[in-house]
Amino acid sequence: MKRRSFITGLSAAGALVQAQVTGPKSRNASQASADTRWARSAARKRELTKDVSWPNHEPFIFLQRRGTHFEDEADIYERQHDPANIHKMAEAGVRYGRLHFYKGFGLEYEKPDIEKTRLAAALMHEHGMKVSLYVAGTMFIESFYREVPEAEQWEQRDQNNRPVPYMQTQTFRHYACPNDMAYRAYMKKVVRIGVQDIKADQIFFDNVQLQPEPKSCRCQRCMRGFHEFLRRKYPTGEAALRRFGLPEVDWLRVNEWDVYNTPDSVTAVDDPVLQEWIRFRCEAMARHYTELCDHIKSLNPAVSVGFNLKGIYGFNRMWLNGVYHSDYCGKCDFMPFDVNGMEARLDEKTGALISEIRSYKLARTLDMSCDDNMYDELNAAVRMAFNYQKQVPGFGVQGGPFLQGGFNAFTPIMEFFREYNDRYLTGTTNIADVAVLRNWPSMAYSIGPTLAPTILMEQVLIQHRVPFDILYEEQLDRVGRYRAVVLAGQECLSAKHIDALLTYARNGGTLLFTGNTGQFNEWRERRRSNPLLGRMERTDAVSVRNEGKGKLVYIPAILQAGRSAAGGHDAENPEIVASSDLTNHHFPPQQWVLPRNHQEIYQAILDNVTGGLSVASDAPLTTVMEVLNRKATRESILQFVNFDRKNPVAAIPVVLKAQFNAPVKSVVCYSPDSEAPIQVPFQQTGGGVSFTAPATRVYSMIVVAHG
Repeated sequence: MKRRSFITGLSAAGALVQAQVTGPKSRNASQASADTRWARSAARKRELTKDVSWPNHEPFIFLQRRGTHFEDEADIYERQHDPANIHKMAEAGVRYGRLHFYKGFGLEYEKPDIEKTRLAAALMHEHGMKVSLYVAGTMFIESFYREVPEAEQWEQRDQNNRPVPYMQTQTFRHYACPNDMAYRAYMKKVVRIGVQDIKADQIFFDNVQLQPEPKSCRCQRCMRGFHEFLRRKYPTGEAALRRFGLPEVDWLRVNEWDVYNTPDSVTAVDDPVLQEWIRFRCEAMARHYTELCDHIKSLNPAVSVGFNLKGIYGFNRMWLNGVYHSDYCGKCDFMPFDVNGMEARLDEKTGALISEIRSYKLARTLDMSCDDNMYDELNAAVRMAFNYQKQVPGFGVQGGPFLQGGFNAFTPIMEFFREYNDRYLTGTTNIADVAVLRNWPSMAYSIGPTLAPTILMEQVLIQHRVPFDILYEEQLDRVGRYRAVVLAGQECLSAKHIDALLTYARNGGTLLFTGNTGQFNEWRERRRSNPLLGRMERTDAVSVRNEGKGKLVYIPAILQAGRSAAGGHDAENPEIVASSDLTNHHFPPQQWVLPRNHQEIYQAILDNVTGGLSVASDAPLTTVMEVLNRKATRESILQFVNFDRKNPVAAIPVVLKAQFNAPVKSVVCYSPDSEAPIQVPFQQTGGGVSFTAPATRVYSMIVVAHG
């Protein structure tokens, strides 16, 4: 199907605007920023810091115990704390550093290293820097158990009553049970030292996850806690009988794993006890860490608190790691991603556009900022375009180019962002016409099949530049603010949620759903008839039905690239496989290729979103966009990021619907490849403004100011 252009109707004057701002096409990447003030600033800072030993969150004793370090690591470690070293950081304008604090060897054993951190933190504060402290989430059995013998009773224990160790060869690190109150009390003692004695500005918790089955904790604390959890949810015999077929939840036992019954063999969680076990594990982990957050905030509410939750990927985080991001909403200021293979890029073999964009979007929904490495232009551009810069009272703005991931990155694009960040990228809200719903039972109880349609639908929205948010079911009450709600692969929906979504449509919204959405209830019990699909006249093609003041839109399938009509593999693209061929636990990012029917899906959205999309832009599918509104200054900020590292994007025609009740007074382009801002000609209509954004090499920011 040929795509119908967003930009149909631009006048001849608009074409003239495009010709005026396209600019020369021969300028290559190295020429683009070599002579800018940002390049000069970056070169100066690199020279100032060439001998700096950057703060390391790992104490030297850990590097020694683990191995895999340089022979001069002891000297480097000592230099990190040297006043002259910290002074050099300050000279380069560094505002932040993360220091080692508590790794899990024991407070007494780590006391000399903690003292080094206390002195370094004081020096950093004298230079106006913010101090972040690192806290690990494991116990080092060789030292900690000598210091605190009772800590051995705090361990997680698997089904065979064995401790649960850390990954790879680090079996000298054991995970503590999140349900153990004595361990929680000890960790509160740890963070109290960080907040009150060292005066931390930020505390970051690592290892915030549980180990996958079969290494889940089955200690007596967890078993008691699980049965208490079940009694709260199913307090009567009738409720227990309806859910489990047994009248007493105390009778229930969590399944055990063996060579004939392996976690890898599970493709869908139908066992009701195992379903509840997944939820219990997620809530237990969240309760442990959010209690620590509350404790820190009670000591000093200005401390920013972060957890290493990582983002959302092509595997089931709830099932594997006991992490459900929504549980941390309001109890976490920031999170890193910390997952290899997710750096922003176009995959060379498959052409998949790989990014953390969906993780950034989810974090914004949950009022969290993100920390990700800005080690090259593209990754820096993606983070700056999509990250939510959260205002933490007393701390300041969490996110941006000054803190973790960018504080010591001295490149032209980072200097560009440092110049404009505070003025244009803080105090903003994103424009989102569409909400993608990821509901608990669909994503938690399906180990593989829901991942492909959900991720690929989001990929369509990302690459076609449709402004969208990601919601969990806990945010379902927000749907009224969106023009459309999309459910892709959300096979398990409660009657309550279906009623809420249909009410949303009847009140004027567009509800778009795909495949077998709603085929199961919230317990993954199959319905005799699908309450959504049964409302449509056709199920073999894209179909639309009026529902009150709104619409229902059905898309039968998201056709994964690389699969033939007969259901086999595409011999020309063997790396791209169909969802039925995926491993149980992983839909890797190399396979996040736009579906074969992406144009049809996009057109269904474009044609049926209530009131149309807020912004229209014609650009290649390798260019993504995020749009922000800055209420205080009555500005709309459009950011374009080009993932095609070989080919700059030509000028981009844009139509933006009116965002403020005032005429547009200017449209200005800011680019790391241009020394000065570029005034962009524009045409104003009754419903908005049209203009042509200048050519983009990697990143450009268009500021639309209203009078």
